[in-house]
Amino acid sequence: MGMNRNIKRTFWIVAILFLASFEAFACTCELPWPKSLKEQVTKARKNSQAVFSGSVVKIEEAGYMVKVTFKVENSWKGTLPKEVVLFTGRGGGDCGYRFEVGQDYLVYAYGKDLDHLSTNICQRTAPFSPNSEDLKILGRPLRRNMARSG
Repeated sequence: MGMNRNIKRTFWIVAILFLASFEAFACTCELPWPKSLKEQVTKARKNSQAVFSGSVVKIEEAGYMVKVTFKVENSWKGTLPKEVVLFTGRGGGDCGYRFEVGQDYLVYAYGKDLDHLSTNICQRTAPFSPNSEDLKILGRPLRRNMARSG
């Protein structure tokens, strides 16, 4: 009986350690200090390589990542072409943002340059809303594409 109890105890210790190891790979974002929304948006813009709004035209699997192609509508940071490709994780523990084809988003993208952009749920990327507080704070876009489809 003592041997059986030790096996059970060892099993539970291993199971707990195994489950705890998943937590180490879980998505964690820097929690914002209690700042005003204006300070949060200003910091997000400053830390981004590009800030733009656009519609998702294509989503493709790219290994452990997802490749998302956008038709850019407006740009608040970065000189962007009419179409932009960015990468994100698949979601869940990798902090990937789940985009949908045909939907509009306000994207805060980071990367080493405008040809290597990414975003995730830790950024202020969100579904586009013409009445969003972010847009009020961002102000007029640097570039506006007038030929909007749909």
